[in-house]
Amino acid sequence: LVKSTGIPSGVFLIYFATFMVRRICLFSEDMASFFRGITPKYIILTGCLFTLLFAFFSNEVHHPDEHFQILEYAHMKLFGTPVPAELPWEYVLMMRPGLQPMIAYGLGWLLDAGGIYSPYLLFSLLHVLSGALSIVSVLAFYRAVRGTLSGPSEEKWLLLLSFFLWFMVYLHVRFSSETFSGNLLLLLVSVYLSYGQRERKRPFVWGAGMGLLAGAAFISRYQVGFALFGFGLWLLVFARRWRLLAGLALGGAAMLGVGVLVDYWLYGTWTCSPVNYVRENILNSHIDKFGIKPWYFYLSDTVSKGFVVYGLAILAATCWFFVRNPKHVITWTMVPFLLAHQLVGHKELRFLFPVLPFIPFFAVLLARDLPQRLLRNRIVRLVGVLAVVLNFALIVYNVIPIKNTDIFFYRMMDDYCRGKERVCVLNVKDEPTYYSYGEFMIGPRVVTARFYMPRNMELRLAGSISELEREARRLRRTCPDVFILSGDERLPEHTALPVEKVAWNPYPKWIIRYFNFNDWVSLSIRRKNLYKVGASAGEK
Repeated sequence: LVKSTGIPSGVFLIYFATFMVRRICLFSEDMASFFRGITPKYIILTGCLFTLLFAFFSNEVHHPDEHFQILEYAHMKLFGTPVPAELPWEYVLMMRPGLQPMIAYGLGWLLDAGGIYSPYLLFSLLHVLSGALSIVSVLAFYRAVRGTLSGPSEEKWLLLLSFFLWFMVYLHVRFSSETFSGNLLLLLVSVYLSYGQRERKRPFVWGAGMGLLAGAAFISRYQVGFALFGFGLWLLVFARRWRLLAGLALGGAAMLGVGVLVDYWLYGTWTCSPVNYVRENILNSHIDKFGIKPWYFYLSDTVSKGFVVYGLAILAATCWFFVRNPKHVITWTMVPFLLAHQLVGHKELRFLFPVLPFIPFFAVLLARDLPQRLLRNRIVRLVGVLAVVLNFALIVYNVIPIKNTDIFFYRMMDDYCRGKERVCVLNVKDEPTYYSYGEFMIGPRVVTARFYMPRNMELRLAGSISELEREARRLRRTCPDVFILSGDERLPEHTALPVEKVAWNPYPKWIIRYFNFNDWVSLSIRRKNLYKVGASAGEK
């Protein structure tokens, strides 16, 4: 176009940029008009439906702990596998809470009793359960702080950010200890704020309810104890209603007792898992074996993982709230939690997830204090529109099923094993696969994943490739379906076994054909190959 018109390229680019800015500003004005026309009730109904649908179609875990510390525990209690020797090191040392595994077990037991058990259905229902809890906590907090907001506009923004901000959408449906405890913590603060707005009758009953929420948050994730310490300290300094505190102590003690009972159910012996957690991770420094991060890790990782614009907004809104509200109960609750995690050498961004449910509230209050002239600036509006587009793209990305290669592989194996009497799968212990990985925290051990494994599938682990070959020949004499999982892409050239590679890929053929630049679709599965052992192996 530049060549055909003879217009200098610099002039053309300036004109084009100006045109796009004007169009985006007009679009933002149209969106503002639409925003003024909707009601909080409409946002709530849409947000609830959206959260539950996203929960049902979400098919991945954020971190392996979400799988191995909950789903594998529940599967062990349901079906006896994996055995304790195949579980992660935390189970041996009795460090993890049993509350969420018991919830998963109870729901799995109901599905199994009804004859409709499926690991995928159980996983989806757990995400729906987590989404429902997130909805309840968001609405409770909205009702508790609505009186502090400056009109319908701020109310609608709080609801929009709580339900449709991409990391909130992603977080709401995770059945992880971080999300579970964060929702309970948000409910705890909401109940107290609601209590403060009422006539303050029956303080002991209100305190007991808050104690149950505080205890449940603690026995689902022990690190939340730092936030609970700040919350309790605030009550002692600013509230000092002794009947409320007595109820809080009683409710908390009752829930701690529940925690002891569910831990006994999980481990089969009386133990105090919070003490075990502190002893092993802090005193014995096991947590440091996962790596030490610098002091600025949470700042830099929040910005990078938050795609800069969201990360900077999170940091700015949080700091602004703490500075402007030093005596607020949320400040006293969150600051000890953040400081404690800052002092620990091993840092992961997911450790701070319990703070995220408060971020929409912080953001609304920050926007209130910003000069209105700044919010009407064209560049700010341009950044806002681009943030909305990026937000939508990230939500779509997080629900795309094909990016979860693990689930695709498990479903493929389910389809293959269906109707067969016996399927044997072999791999070397030291090689990580979809069903096992080596662990060396408290000595060498192999952790296995049985949750998605078909009932008629047998997993055999060999100490070496020669041992695997002998076992494959032995099994092939009696089992027609013997497979090898291997990280070796050229295994047929490196073994005497007659093996044939099973071609599989989680991506549709049209993506592989037209968009497979530099063979990127094979990167996630390159080290996880499946080979079928031929019938001639059993003849030798």
